[in-house]
Amino acid sequence: MRNFLEGRNSLEWKSLKLVGWIIQPTMEKTGNVAIIALFTAVIVGSDLALSGPEFSNIKLLDTLVFVSAYLFGFRVGAAVGILSETIWSFLSPIGMAGIITPFLVAGELLFAAAGLAASRVWGPEPRAISEKALFLGALLAICAFVWDIETNAATALIQYWPTLGIGQLVGTMFNPLTLAFALAHEGSDFAFGCILAPSFILLIPKAFRRRV
Repeated sequence: MRNFLEGRNSLEWKSLKLVGWIIQPTMEKTGNVAIIALFTAVIVGSDLALSGPEFSNIKLLDTLVFVSAYLFGFRVGAAVGILSETIWSFLSPIGMAGIITPFLVAGELLFAAAGLAASRVWGPEPRAISEKALFLGALLAICAFVWDIETNAATALIQYWPTLGIGQLVGTMFNPLTLAFALAHEGSDFAFGCILAPSFILLIPKAFRRRV
């Protein structure tokens, strides 16, 4: 138990260091602060709106983290993901996430990295990806699949530590309820990636230019 607590403290300390590395230089720019605050507010608000049982595991979080990184870079996207996931871990109507929060946050960094990678492949001009919506949807679905594997494995580790075995790991990751949640997550991310992500990438820069 002592080793587990020491490992947990070490993990939380490393998570805090990562948060500082990402957020501190990003927050030095006033424009970035406004962008991060706007995306975070929209994400948390939409999470609350979609918190009913009929929308289980269907959220705009992943798509908006991806879009923010695509348009404004990895640090902005990562800051949006970290802040949004951390806030939601405390505000979720189903209860606080607790010790699994660092794993949820780490999973969102994958979407930020994917957004940056997609912008490098298809360029900064959003029109260039208009006919590649299926690729964006597939990329988001793959990220969601990896996120589900990571967080389900973390759930098993936390639940059964220090006696976690292969059978318990497989049972946690592939029981019918877990698979249903994963299917909803990956399917909705694919749909949002195909429909919403290209639209946001096209329209958000125009909205910012109008305000300027």
